[in-house]
Amino acid sequence: MKNKIIILLALAFALAGCETPGKTSGKPPPPLVIPPAPVAGTQLDQKNMENVRVGESLKAYPVGRLVDPNNPNLMDEAHTIYRRESGPSWNLNPNAPTVVPLGPVLAVADPAKVPNPLSAELEQKIAEQNQLMSSLIEQNEALAAQIKKLTKDLADVRAKQGPVTQEGGK
Repeated sequence: MKNKIIILLALAFALAGCETPGKTSGKPPPPLVIPPAPVAGTQLDQKNMENVRVGESLKAYPVGRLVDPNNPNLMDEAHTIYRRESGPSWNLNPNAPTVVPLGPVLAVADPAKVPNPLSAELEQKIAEQNQLMSSLIEQNEALAAQIKKLTKDLADVRAKQGPVTQEGGK
């Protein structure tokens, strides 16, 4: 009976000795960081994801049995090797209008339909070129009409002269 009491007391002391009191360093615990709640309309759907970012490209290569090049006593059984051909990257040339989330508001960005702003100097040069081109077209039409008139006059003169005869050719 005394053995039982001694064993129970030793067990109680052993279990009590396992507990380590918490250390206090005097610093408060770090604040709990709560991630921000998701806002509706800020996540891209899978359809528009490829218009913004291109995923990685993977290829599978089936390999038959082969001898290990480092140890001719080893042979690998047939298996498939997967290789990453290209990593993910940003799509800098989208083919279609892309819906870009701007928080709760959505905007459509189509680079083909956004006009580039022109400087005033460039606009002035374009206007001068357009005016020059229109005056050249007018001159071309006037010259074409004059050539037509001269061709008609030449044909009339030739008709009035009659056939040309050679002299001395009896």
